[in-house]
Amino acid sequence: MESPNMASINGRGHIPSAQLRILETTDLHMQILGYDYFSDQVDQESGLIHLVDSIDALRSEDQVTTLLFDNGDFIQGNPLADFIAKTGKGKRTHPMIAAMNTMQYDAVTLGNHEFNYGVGFLQDVLADAQFPITCANITHLKGHGLAQPFLILDRDVVCDDGVTRQIKIGVTGFVTPQITDWDKAAITGLIETQDIVAAAISIVPQIKDAGADIIIALCHSGIGAVEHSYRMENAAVPLAAVPGIDIVLTGHTHEAFPGDDIIRSDVINPEKGTLHGKPTVMAGFYGNKLGVVDLNVGWDGDGWRICDHKARLQPNTYSLEQSPLQQLLKTHVQDAHNATLDHIRQPIAQTAVPLHSYFSAVMPDYSLDIMSRAMVAHTATILAETEYHDLPILSAASPFRTGGRAGVGHYLDVPPGPFTVRDAAAIYPFNNMLCAVRRNGAQLRDWLERAASLFAQITPGTHDTAILNPYSPIYNSDTIFGLTYTFDLSQPARYRPDGRMRNAIAKRLCNLRYNGKPVADTDIFAVAVNGYRANGGGGFRKAPDADVIYTSNTSARDVMINYLRQKGSINCQARKAWGFVHHPDTSAIFQSAPQAQQHLVDGLSHIGPADNGFHSYRITL
Repeated sequence: MESPNMASINGRGHIPSAQLRILETTDLHMQILGYDYFSDQVDQESGLIHLVDSIDALRSEDQVTTLLFDNGDFIQGNPLADFIAKTGKGKRTHPMIAAMNTMQYDAVTLGNHEFNYGVGFLQDVLADAQFPITCANITHLKGHGLAQPFLILDRDVVCDDGVTRQIKIGVTGFVTPQITDWDKAAITGLIETQDIVAAAISIVPQIKDAGADIIIALCHSGIGAVEHSYRMENAAVPLAAVPGIDIVLTGHTHEAFPGDDIIRSDVINPEKGTLHGKPTVMAGFYGNKLGVVDLNVGWDGDGWRICDHKARLQPNTYSLEQSPLQQLLKTHVQDAHNATLDHIRQPIAQTAVPLHSYFSAVMPDYSLDIMSRAMVAHTATILAETEYHDLPILSAASPFRTGGRAGVGHYLDVPPGPFTVRDAAAIYPFNNMLCAVRRNGAQLRDWLERAASLFAQITPGTHDTAILNPYSPIYNSDTIFGLTYTFDLSQPARYRPDGRMRNAIAKRLCNLRYNGKPVADTDIFAVAVNGYRANGGGGFRKAPDADVIYTSNTSARDVMINYLRQKGSINCQARKAWGFVHHPDTSAIFQSAPQAQQHLVDGLSHIGPADNGFHSYRITL
């Protein structure tokens, strides 16, 4: 190998160049096998197992030096993950870590969901990793640190003049700083976080001083606002503007970049896949895509520089026949997979009515109503012995199995009959603890205005306008059960999809009532809600600590499971919590699964097939 100090530009004045390839997985959420545990069937669209052959092929390309990274949220997100966390991994390597070891990841960073099961469990899991973990904006206050702030990877690259040279690749990582809020009970006193951009400004000079030729930022934070604000959740754009960072691998929001999930701006180019001109990828979620950044790096005799770059996403590839590499990955998880299936198939109640989420974006979701009743019953028992015993108790929840980017198979659909553990997990897939927060009428109005950013503005007297804002995740559309209200979609949204204020005087919420009476701004309620939302997750206002009147040691999902086991049956009448203000001769359209035709109600009609297996439906407003 030629020493950098001996390198020179050849006699023709040509700058020797080499090909460097960066691969990214992100937000795998324990989807190793491509199995949908929420519907108990094979999922052809997801799974790390469906990416590994592509990774292997891209690594095998001649004269290209390839590095593989993961961007966080890899050990939590489905019943398999929950089962392992609850039963313990024992002496065996955690299946996801074993899979990553097999794939020889070069480095990973941590996501917010890595902390859901507690710091001790995370330390135990990461102890078996044969790859470095980096995260520059967390400080471990006790014991051994979870991650190093940065690392230098020395790699040999073959240049087009036939000479092999060494390039030093600096790698650092960042996690959403809100982990100390969202998993407060599990993290307080153990982990502190910094603002992402502030941490980057501090660490990048250190990486440079350590000899890095290029710097890659593994950013478990989405593509949000262009301007930096302190402790912002989705900070990828201002992070990319930090001098010295060359490549950004981003995630957290489950979007695809390059692609049309992200709105173009002066510094965001969704076609080329750049932020501030720097190559950037966000490879979807659940292993449905692989992020690829191809770099042409030139050696000028004194150092390396990026001469050209191309960012792209590569879909996963599903095949009935598994390659030897896929079979090897399968061995790491098969025992845990089989045990998980036995667990999630256990019935916990009988339902006399079908439960589904096909229309949860445009009308109250009955499955969320069930969860709401459980959360309220649990909270009422707790508060009965406190000073808050006389507060009316409401519940807030949002749907998760709603198709969208996850595909047409990702809906809740439980026919009359057994209601199982997997059905409960499908209603609420996360391990967030149940909280109760004190909110007044004015705060509830603002909460619901934030939820209403899901909807597009509709002009009265028009037909077949798309009712949903494509940039607003449905899981940020909370229903507050115990109240009744309507949304006037002829009015503009108060909030942007990411929670930033759009129009402070905009008002969509109408006729907010409790027990048939108008809610006054000064009326006080207790709201049962998951800890993620109570602490500001999803761009909602964080409840001040003084207003968090109860935090359970039990997850919101387990509260529902315990409630249904006690009840034994689901046969209550669904409540109509909310709807839309009526406008004559007005309709809108949305997409759902073909099976939704079997559950049409008044005001909804089927139109026909749409793209990607979805069907179009019409709602009368």
